[in-house]
Amino acid sequence: EEVTESDDEDNLSSVLHQRAKMPWRACGKYLSAAGILLLPLLILSQLLKHTVMVAIDYCLARWTSDAISGKTELELRNCSYCEDFNHSPYSKVFSILCCLGIVLCLVTSIAVEWTGLKVTKKLHSALLNKIILAPMRFFETTPLGSILNRFSADCNTIDQHIPATLECLSRSTLLCVSALAVISYVTPMFVIALVPLAIMCYFIQKYFRVASRDLQQLDDSTQLPLLSHFSETVEGLTTIRAFRYEAKFRQKLLEYTDSNNIASLFLTAANRWLEVRMASTIIFEYIGACVVLIAAVTSITSCLYSKLSSGLVGLGLTYALMVSNYLNWMVRNLADMEIQLGAVKRINGLLKTEAENYEGLL
Repeated sequence: EEVTESDDEDNLSSVLHQRAKMPWRACGKYLSAAGILLLPLLILSQLLKHTVMVAIDYCLARWTSDAISGKTELELRNCSYCEDFNHSPYSKVFSILCCLGIVLCLVTSIAVEWTGLKVTKKLHSALLNKIILAPMRFFETTPLGSILNRFSADCNTIDQHIPATLECLSRSTLLCVSALAVISYVTPMFVIALVPLAIMCYFIQKYFRVASRDLQQLDDSTQLPLLSHFSETVEGLTTIRAFRYEAKFRQKLLEYTDSNNIASLFLTAANRWLEVRMASTIIFEYIGACVVLIAAVTSITSCLYSKLSSGLVGLGLTYALMVSNYLNWMVRNLADMEIQLGAVKRINGLLKTEAENYEGLL
């Protein structure tokens, strides 16, 4: 009995360890299905887009700072016949960067949607070929609802939800990284204040990911009997009407629907829990306010003693105000991506099905 209990504890610990891990294999499977040419285009367009966005903000801050310093110099000279500050070079650079940013946003959106479409077509074609060539024992041991769910709900997730979540996750991550880079360049002491905020985001997302993944599995497991019962009802409709079991099958269908709706409701409630904890927690808001306060104090101190321009100070404070929001979206998108990658993992599991041996058959 002691050996059995220890084995059960080891199995439980291994299951909990697997629940806390990120499905990197499913992520690699999704990205590898995109192809050699499309994946570098997706990564490069995202990096260039956010680089141009940071360059636009920096150009605007530099423009404002130089304009203010030029106006102050004219007032100190008390020169009425001197030429005004020349805004033409700054406006040209700013316009070029804005046009380039618009083009890169369009390229990024097309690359993301194209990636999702190509991955869906490739996985769906591979899954269809595996199911068609699968042996009969596969259909005898696998529920029909599970097969239908792979072709319907999981393919729909890969086709529509994963590309949008992938774009949001990459955007929030790169925005957070660019904000940290700008703030580190303007006021390096500000990075120390971000440590408690990052630690709090890490523990919240780690606590939420396990629950969200289990609720997603519960939603998937309650959806399988619903699809199976519906397909069986449609196939045996004449027999059901002959024995007058319409009310019984209708009641059973309603019970399966209620079970699936309850699981979906709990999953939605978990997502709202994360939103409330990340956006409305008193501790989170307090740490965010302290981060902005430290950024303001260090920026003003650097401006007074290190001759830091006022435009860069405003740029650093603007990014400091948005860091907590970027971290919030990054955690939420990471949790959504982990849930949605479960569809790729389940389809990849069916792709390992061995085909029937047709050698020697005419």
